[in-house]
Amino acid sequence: MARIPSAGLLFSAILCFGLTPLPAASGAKIMLAMSMVLNSVSQHILFSAITEPLVERGHEVILVTPQYKVTKGLTEGAVTGKIFFKTNRTKEEMEEIASGLQSIALGFSQESFTEIVGRMRQILPWFSEGCFRLFEDQETLDRLKAEQFDLIITMPLCGCDALLAEYLDVPFIAMTPLRRAPFFSEDTFGIPAPSSYVPFSGLTTFTDQMTFFQRTANILMRYVTEPMFMYFTRVGMSRIQKEHNIRPDLTIDQLLGKAQLWLSQGHWAFEFAQPIAPNYVTIGGITVKPVKPLPKEMNDFVEGSGDHGIIVFTLGSVVSSLMNEDLNEKLAKVFSELPQRVLWRLKGTRPRTLGNNTLVSDWLPQNDLLGHPKTKLMIYHGGANGINEIVTHGVPVLVMPLAGDQMGNAVRMQAKGMGLVVDKNTLTEESFREALHEMLDNPKYTTNAKKAAAIMKDEIVPVREKVVYYIEHILKFGGDHLRSRALELNFIQRESLDVMAFLAAVVLAFIFIIRWIVCKCCGLCCSKQQKAGKSKSD
Repeated sequence: MARIPSAGLLFSAILCFGLTPLPAASGAKIMLAMSMVLNSVSQHILFSAITEPLVERGHEVILVTPQYKVTKGLTEGAVTGKIFFKTNRTKEEMEEIASGLQSIALGFSQESFTEIVGRMRQILPWFSEGCFRLFEDQETLDRLKAEQFDLIITMPLCGCDALLAEYLDVPFIAMTPLRRAPFFSEDTFGIPAPSSYVPFSGLTTFTDQMTFFQRTANILMRYVTEPMFMYFTRVGMSRIQKEHNIRPDLTIDQLLGKAQLWLSQGHWAFEFAQPIAPNYVTIGGITVKPVKPLPKEMNDFVEGSGDHGIIVFTLGSVVSSLMNEDLNEKLAKVFSELPQRVLWRLKGTRPRTLGNNTLVSDWLPQNDLLGHPKTKLMIYHGGANGINEIVTHGVPVLVMPLAGDQMGNAVRMQAKGMGLVVDKNTLTEESFREALHEMLDNPKYTTNAKKAAAIMKDEIVPVREKVVYYIEHILKFGGDHLRSRALELNFIQRESLDVMAFLAAVVLAFIFIIRWIVCKCCGLCCSKQQKAGKSKSD
């Protein structure tokens, strides 16, 4: 009996006999666009995690960024070349901007509203400064045109790289830490985000279960506060768009909405479920590296903790100290009372109340410590990369948010039962002690953390392969087939307000006609009765 060939062999045979092969994606020239004057170390780590596997696959990745920009966190294997455009800042000034991130992050967490507004006025020009310098550098623009890039990858913090993509006529992919970037949201992509259960701002404590007043505030932030901030960041971009005649028929938001993909560094293991579109791809865990052995001295300290285990305290790649000696003294005192050993990343003055169970260091191998079986708890500020590491390794977390999307990340850890949130500005010795004992003594936090880790790891393919697949898919086919047509509709059409108004008008017209007919009938009946009554009286 003849054997029936498998589906795979049939498919191979069909290809061999003359069907047009699929477009190739290997050897593409990809621009990594970082036009802003400032990006954080954590953002550079995310850039690297996405482009490293592309380089390994044989693609060419060229970094485009301002001259003298500090790119700490960007690995050597992340790019194959670099193009710098001119800037009016010196190397020392660029280094000063990068080193000032710590004070900015801490400032947002303890300043008054007026002080925060003043700081925002100082920072907002950084969003557009790099873009102005880039579009003033005609030599670099001409070189970028000559390079003939196949694709641009960017983090859309201000819209500049969307302008650049349109100027060069090159498709682009947007990536963001977790849910969204400032001024880049579901609305940009035409993805439904019902304000009743999707918290719009990462700066709030809202979850997917909001009260009436929280839903009200959520709508106001989405349609009032956010557009106001967007206006101030978009003014500079609009000037550049007009001066260079870059699609004047489209707004900056519409240009951003042309992104082929949205790579979001989140995962449903710790995100709130919400509607998505085919071109929205979660890449949670992509920055998490394999666990390496600890340095000998640190490993001895960890192993010496016995069954009690260790607590890791670090505030990420930017903030190395709370810059509050009084608070540090209180934290150190509470640590000294614990049976666990504590590893604390701290620069500056060592607290006087530091116990023998606490190891203070300028640097900690965060991922390697989280992957160690003796780690019982993490104390962290809530940055995106660290949250992905924490969830991947299944470690409960006490979150001390400082700025940016850290509050939103912290709330998710608490809502999912993986952690608690404390406010460093109101934290007391007693409240810190209570929070620590609650997390160390209540097994539910570890149980939920382990469950989240299992969910995060239960993927069809590793996340690095997933990223490469989607990017190469875009290189081969483009992304139009993945895009929501909601972007082609205005607000009234998208929300079907015109349809509802039409149906309401039809119903009202029907009611009016029925009422008119009834009134006429009643009038005729009354008229006949009156005539009949009159004839009887006569």
